[in-house]
Amino acid sequence: MKYKGFWMKITPVKKLSREDKNGEIVACEGFTIEVFSDESEKVEIDVFTVAVDFELLKNSIEEAEQFAKDYIDSEEKEYQRMLDEFSGKSE
Repeated sequence: MKYKGFWMKITPVKKLSREDKNGEIVACEGFTIEVFSDESEKVEIDVFTVAVDFELLKNSIEEAEQFAKDYIDSEEKEYQRMLDEFSGKSE
């Protein structure tokens, strides 16, 4: 999926570890989100996970996509800096 010039790959995951409010590690369902520079997926910019009942309210690809878009919005300048650095461009 393309968003703001970046490509995302979202993969469901059955067991993500998260620490609950009691300090215990629990297994959650969720998604791995990978962000790439283009659709060839050769240059990975970022990878992170989101878990149901932690970063996500429900287990849906639509919610994971929205989280990924919001995350890209917040990290867009850093992602662009990384791409510029990778390609040899400097300001």
